Amino acid sequence: MIVLDTNVVSEGLRPKPNLGVRDWLDTQPADALFICAPVLAEIRFGIERLDAGVQRQTLLAWAARLESETFFDHILPFDAAAATIYGRIAAQRQSAGRPIGIVDCMIAAIALAHQAAVATRDRYGFDGLGLTVINPFEI
Repeated sequence: MIVLDTNVVSEGLRPKPNLGVRDWLDTQPADALFICAPVLAEIRFGIERLDAGVQRQTLLAWAARLESETFFDHILPFDAAAATIYGRIAAQRQSAGRPIGIVDCMIAAIALAHQAAVATRDRYGFDGLGLTVINPFEI
């Protein structure tokens, strides 16, 4: 099981996407790839900040397809188990002088609760948490 971070999910939308990411995604079994509610929240937040127009409508349709088709039954919630892990991670990182962003902490907690790896460009945010971190931008 691999939880995809927002930067991996949205890479295909870039004008010049990283072909390594596309190739890596294409080689993964579809049933192994998941997203989580905080990733959807980041995507929706980014879209909602856009002015009304064609780009916003296109991205809204893309996000709807992510939820209803691409990852229909592969969206992991932020539940009680993840909340418990979140509290531990956030406190440990703060005590160590390495605070972690709220969304990254939620993604990490969900992945740990499901014993999943995380695919992300941002290794730093997930280092030292006991996660397998995959950076498809460097493969």
